[in-house]
Amino acid sequence: MRIGFVGLGQMGRPMAEKLLKAGYELVVHNRSRGAVDALTAQGAVEAKSPAEAAESADVFMSCLLHPEQVRDVYFGPAGALEPEAEGRRFVDFATVVPDLSREIGSAVAARGGSFLDAPVSGGPKGATAGTLSIMIGGSEADFTVLRPVFEVLGSKIFHLGPIGAGTTTKVCNQLLTGVTHALVAEAMVLGTRAGMDPRTLFDVLRQSSGQSNSLERAVPNFILPGRFEAAFAIEGIIKDLECAIRMAKSNGVRTLLGPVAQQLFLEASVSGFAGQDAAAVIRPMERIAGVEVRDRQTT
Repeated sequence: MRIGFVGLGQMGRPMAEKLLKAGYELVVHNRSRGAVDALTAQGAVEAKSPAEAAESADVFMSCLLHPEQVRDVYFGPAGALEPEAEGRRFVDFATVVPDLSREIGSAVAARGGSFLDAPVSGGPKGATAGTLSIMIGGSEADFTVLRPVFEVLGSKIFHLGPIGAGTTTKVCNQLLTGVTHALVAEAMVLGTRAGMDPRTLFDVLRQSSGQSNSLERAVPNFILPGRFEAAFAIEGIIKDLECAIRMAKSNGVRTLLGPVAQQLFLEASVSGFAGQDAAAVIRPMERIAGVEVRDRQTT
């Protein structure tokens, strides 16, 4: 099976490398050269455009951040849907609104191909280790054919229903992730400002009813050491929360916490932290409260 892969960023590059190591032929395209050069040195073939990557492969995969980038890769000049798609399968790993997934799926079907939306969760570490969660929408037949490919990339593979089911599930996941990261930050700032040692506070919270994956992720890895190099950047969670807000509006569902959390991330973004990890949502809160939530036991 020959795979065309477009989008070689923090997630796409390690995913492409896993596919190469598993023995798949890879045709790659990316806007920047560095990742392309690294992958061609490992045996991949370069494509000059998404159209060339799609035309050269049995399966076309895209791994991008923003819905606008996804739309451009499929529908733009020299896009993946420019060539005939007869018999070809297309997979998009991005977190976008389900309406966009269904729009791409309809366009692919009109050209004789098939489409799966397959957003991933687990960050760059999960992509490198091949332990991602992959949430998939599309036909059972296409899922069955591509399951061995997905199993190279992830350890938790979910076929959730028709096109759009994967992105729907991922957007719900990101709503939870964004809101809980903001709540974790508020709780840690509150406790620290009130006189608690941050490490002690975290150690108790993680063994109490306030425990969550966001607490376990953000506090020991980013907040306590004061290192906010992005595994998942603030600009990304702002986009994901926007997808959740748009999906809620299109379904007539009231959401209150998502928009509030998005405002907190926007505050962090305009404060200069857009490229830092989502855990950096705490930094404007720290400034306002006049405290830093750092591990006093190691500083």
